[in-house]
Amino acid sequence: MTARQIVETGSIVTFFQPILSARQRAIVGAEALSRGIIGMEALTRGNVSQVSRAGKGQFMPPSKLFRMAADEGVTVELERLCRKTAIDSFARVERHEDLILFLNFGPSALEQDQTTLDDLVDQIRQAGLSPRNVGVEILESAFEDANKLRDKLEDFRACGFLLVLDDIGTGHSNLDRIPLIKPDILKLDRSLVVGIESDYHHQETFKSLVQLTRRIGSIVVAEGIETQGQAMVALELGADLLQGYFLGHPQHPEDLANTQIAERIDALARRYKAYMISRINERKLQHRRFNIIINQILCELTKILASDFDDVLQTTIPQYDNVECIYIMDESGTQVSSTVLNHRIPRRDKGVMFRPAPRGADHSLKEYYYVLLDVEMQKYTTDPYVSLATGNLCRTISTCFRDSQNSKMYILCIDVLCD
Repeated sequence: MTARQIVETGSIVTFFQPILSARQRAIVGAEALSRGIIGMEALTRGNVSQVSRAGKGQFMPPSKLFRMAADEGVTVELERLCRKTAIDSFARVERHEDLILFLNFGPSALEQDQTTLDDLVDQIRQAGLSPRNVGVEILESAFEDANKLRDKLEDFRACGFLLVLDDIGTGHSNLDRIPLIKPDILKLDRSLVVGIESDYHHQETFKSLVQLTRRIGSIVVAEGIETQGQAMVALELGADLLQGYFLGHPQHPEDLANTQIAERIDALARRYKAYMISRINERKLQHRRFNIIINQILCELTKILASDFDDVLQTTIPQYDNVECIYIMDESGTQVSSTVLNHRIPRRDKGVMFRPAPRGADHSLKEYYYVLLDVEMQKYTTDPYVSLATGNLCRTISTCFRDSQNSKMYILCIDVLCD
């Protein structure tokens, strides 16, 4: 069957992949995913289920369908049919007025089809829907003229539609277009989710994009969630909504309201609560261990003169496997001891990039110095960062103490490896 025949016979079916909120314990929306039907007998709900169980041979995947449409010159017509089928199908979803329909729009719909917005508004109204229930989802990297895209999307926003940027975080996305378009929703690409349970770089990139999104007043959807671990970490790092096979496969509109999805959401919420309680307890235990290390070292330092700091640090550091280096500053932020390294911990070999700070180094612009003093805290712990002493990922813990001879104030800094 050709793409033109599919368009002429209306042989399109729409499946919906749920988008969930664990915190609200609810489905908040669904992305419309169109498939070409090979054989009109698959149009009924019963046959769709049977065909789906039998295999993918009865459906034409969207990549092939749209490639054929482009070759045959019917892309605009195909996109119109897909949108209309998705809207009509979504109108059959139970309590659809409380959900968001995520509709994908390609360059042909926004750049070639001049009637897209008017047609969309008419289709929405005829189906008994509201523009506020529809997210116009685009892959912004597919559009060459950013300003023209912004102007087009502003027309959609003026009509009440939500603007959704897809695949944020991939090599093709342009972050400079986020402030230009000012989206309501950002969907972080699945490439950021793969390995997020253990990959620090993925975690920090994901977290940075979440923080950016929140600062501009948008909502974050984490795509491609395929395991419980990915769901837990994505939620911990700030994702508002989740989408992926772990939470629900693309399905028929009537199935979005079934009890299995509700049970899956409830189970996810319970697991996340248990996961966060476990994480909090781990952090408490970690801070107790940090306090023990600090107190043990301070107990020795407060008994001696400043001239003996290095000797005590050299003797102390081998006792702690996760402490990579220790050093001491005076009240001005100047380092008064050597940077004493734990030689059992390997260092990154990057020439002059990573090397310990020498005695006399100025740390007055380091947060573990000025935050500790300015806020008058007893102890300060940094976020994870790459140590310039070793190249390892670490946290610095700083605290004040006074020496035994002059009661002069010093600052003890301990770099501990991140788990």
